[in-house]
Amino acid sequence: MKKNLYLFSIIFSVVLLFSSCISSRKKIESPPVRVQNVTTQNDKNSNYIKANEWMVQSFGNTESVIQFTDIEAGIVKGKYIMKEGSTTTGLYGVTTSSPSFYAIITIRVKDNASRIEILPPIGMYSQTANGIEFGFTPYVFNKSADELIASFKEIMVGKSKNNNW
Repeated sequence: MKKNLYLFSIIFSVVLLFSSCISSRKKIESPPVRVQNVTTQNDKNSNYIKANEWMVQSFGNTESVIQFTDIEAGIVKGKYIMKEGSTTTGLYGVTTSSPSFYAIITIRVKDNASRIEILPPIGMYSQTANGIEFGFTPYVFNKSADELIASFKEIMVGKSKNNNW
């Protein structure tokens, strides 16, 4: 009887130990839309070309695509992959996957100004393991959006390469 009780307590302790290592995935609220206005020294057409070129250069992944352009309205809109999903096969053939997260980027241009709007992914997720939160969180989105905005500003306020060829 004591042997069974001892065995049961060991099994219970091991199960309890491993259950604390299991990560939980929870849906978290998306952050607000990121908007940045940029003052330029270019006319609408030049701003439009620079914005379009920026999108083509920034959308390095095949899943990031320009979905809409209108030169008369001065709009370029696209779907940008903020975090690529993954699928892994672990021990004993157990497959786990994480979703891809896409932001919608809209650029509007006019004479001497441009605006970038980054709509965050819907249904952002976070994972917790051993009390540490990781995954695609608002912090990760904001950091990525800040990098996109900085590169956009750099291109838009810089001298146009189209003027010097």
